[in-house]
Amino acid sequence: MSLRWSSLIAIAAVLLVVGVGAALASYFAVRREAHRFLDKQLQQVAVYALDARSLRPAVKSTRNREDDLLVQVWDGADLPMRSTNPAIAIPRSSGTGFSNETVAGHDWRVYTLVEGQRTAQIAQQIEARTELAEHAALGAVLPIIILIPVAWLFLGLVIYVVMKPLGRVAATLSERSAADTTPIPVAGVPSEVLPLVAAMNALLSRLQQTLERQRRFISDAAHELRTPLAALTLQIGNLRPLARGAALNARIDDLEAGARRATHLTNQMLQLARLEAGTGGQDRTPLDFGVLAEACVTDLEPIAEARGLLLSMQRHGEVPLVGDTRELRTLLTNLIENALHYTPLGGAITVETFDDGRRGIRITDSGPGLEPDLLERVFERFFRAAPQHVEGTGLGLAIARSIADRHGIALTLANRADRSGLVAELVIPRVAAWNTNSHKV
Repeated sequence: MSLRWSSLIAIAAVLLVVGVGAALASYFAVRREAHRFLDKQLQQVAVYALDARSLRPAVKSTRNREDDLLVQVWDGADLPMRSTNPAIAIPRSSGTGFSNETVAGHDWRVYTLVEGQRTAQIAQQIEARTELAEHAALGAVLPIIILIPVAWLFLGLVIYVVMKPLGRVAATLSERSAADTTPIPVAGVPSEVLPLVAAMNALLSRLQQTLERQRRFISDAAHELRTPLAALTLQIGNLRPLARGAALNARIDDLEAGARRATHLTNQMLQLARLEAGTGGQDRTPLDFGVLAEACVTDLEPIAEARGLLLSMQRHGEVPLVGDTRELRTLLTNLIENALHYTPLGGAITVETFDDGRRGIRITDSGPGLEPDLLERVFERFFRAAPQHVEGTGLGLAIARSIADRHGIALTLANRADRSGLVAELVIPRVAAWNTNSHKV
């Protein structure tokens, strides 16, 4: 769960508990205060009734009859001298004060005022008093109940505004490439979050230093290996004239093949180190990606024929792109060579341009395909999904992905619908068209 939702739920829960507590406290406080007010009313009526010369029956109204006050006045006699409702006789109390009586099937709250021989007694049904008190209490609680969800809405808005800088930081990080180790901008970041951003920037700095040391090691190792490998290849060539017999020639062939593989691996390591270091690729010019792909197909046709494979090119319009010709040629060559490696004898590899709302180049082979969970792993360095007898270094696709990323090209691998091979797609970003006829590859 996100920090925003966690904060909102936690604060909303606290607000709910506080709101309910405040509502209950208000309810009971107002209810108690209403009863006090009604008692005070009974006292005031008793004072006026004691001085009144006569009492009239209660006037009938549209409201409930039980809301009326019952007023009784005695002048020393045992029976009430005057009453607003003679049908109801509440026993006369002997002293001033409040009491609760049950008369005529109803509970009454009674206040008695005694002055000498005269007594005024004011009564009200407890049921009516309770109803009035509860109405008053609910009137006080209702605004609190309504304000709780309104406060939730405002709380969500406030948290959204407060968390917005964190959202910008998250969006900035999500848009970065895996190789981008530049510091995270701290402008607009809340002071409470600054230590976290500072720690992340320090981590990115250490990561950048580690990656730089790794690239430097690979580059230095590749440079150091090139010279002894070149000397080894030369010495193997010098052995060839001295070889006598088929067995010795076969051993020398194996040595040459091993030296070629080691040299090829060294060159790929050096190339990958340069790509990851961001060097090279500065000479970018407008070109037609389809023309470059056709040139790569022409270069690799002899290899395809030697392996008994059919390599063909289909162009469906121009594919304009601004890029480094040498790097893009390496990208296409690696992908086509990968298809040649894994396509069995008699198979076919097709390179074609496409424009179906997207624009790019598609390379389709008739090889065995890949398990779905390996379609992304094959772009990892030194990862190989091929059998051991198939030659390869495990760096070709990693180099291809690195070049594609540098040019903003989306490189993806997918199995064909009938699982009869792989489809590699290079989707380029849309750019303004130009006349590519003047750009030769």
